[in-house]
Amino acid sequence: MKGFRYLLASLLLLVVFPVAGNKIFHKDDKYAFRGDLVRCAIKLDGYQTGFNYELLKAFCKSHCDSSSIIPGEDIAGLLGELARDSLDILLMPASEFNDTLGLVNLVLGDTSVAWVMRHGKSSNRELFRWYAGYRGTREYSDLVRRFSECYGAGDWRPSSGVISPYDNLFKSNAKLLGWDWRLLAALAWSESKFKIQAKSPKGALGIMQMMPVTAGKFGVTNCLDPEENISAATNYLAFLQKTLSRYAEDPEILSWLTIAAYNSGGGRALQDLEGRERSSATEAYTEAVLRQYDIFSGRKKEEGLLRPDSLGGIDPGDEDAGDQKEEHDDQEGEDISHQDHGNVDMDGDE
Repeated sequence: MKGFRYLLASLLLLVVFPVAGNKIFHKDDKYAFRGDLVRCAIKLDGYQTGFNYELLKAFCKSHCDSSSIIPGEDIAGLLGELARDSLDILLMPASEFNDTLGLVNLVLGDTSVAWVMRHGKSSNRELFRWYAGYRGTREYSDLVRRFSECYGAGDWRPSSGVISPYDNLFKSNAKLLGWDWRLLAALAWSESKFKIQAKSPKGALGIMQMMPVTAGKFGVTNCLDPEENISAATNYLAFLQKTLSRYAEDPEILSWLTIAAYNSGGGRALQDLEGRERSSATEAYTEAVLRQYDIFSGRKKEEGLLRPDSLGGIDPGDEDAGDQKEEHDDQEGEDISHQDHGNVDMDGDE
């Protein structure tokens, strides 16, 4: 009987613990992360931000009821927040880490990224133990595949049939618009080059460069999150498309008009169609999106959507649409900063 019990205990250790490894805590790990919220910040550049954001999100999902992952700007200030225990984890370039506050730099695979935490054997061990188990999961393999197919040597280089790590999000959301998903991807590329930490001078945030208040009205709680950002932008595009559908029955013209309105507002887009106060910035923006769509879809320019100079004879309708003010930012985003970017209402007033 004793031998049977020993065998059973051994089987539990070999089978149950590896499967649930990232859910198992030693008794001294009980208070590794205080409360139900893990507080995190990311200050990284380039395409590695998206990968590490999803890695951090997976860790938080397995260790707490909720998490806060914010973009950061002032590394010194963020390190101070860690030291004061108002932040749990900071992801930053390893080359910029200088331990003067009793913090520890943990490396999880990518030696260029530092996972900075307070010194503490239990919390440090907890993170390493989770990562060791997570590396063996299909979720991790899929994460590595999605990013490795598109990025190499720090730059964007999509493989055949793959545009970005977010292709599935573009495919599912484009259905709401009745668009080819590659057109939605082209819009995202024109906005942020697929960088989730993008920030424009006017305060537009994330992969789709949503203004904070507009994003909030479409359900975004974290502009850094590509799933939320793309979903909100798609819903906003659907709103614009529905509003503008009475002015253009042709689906290609309506798509062009919606893209223009995403950049400059519905009123400006209709004025462009009319030839009144034609905006060179809006025209250049739509041209850039459609040109990128041609590239993504492998089509020649003349086979793509209609261009602004081929549009005409459309009744701009009543003056309501013309009264719409600028809603979107027309400048490509830079990195998101850890600050208040101000508010923009649905009509576009800053």
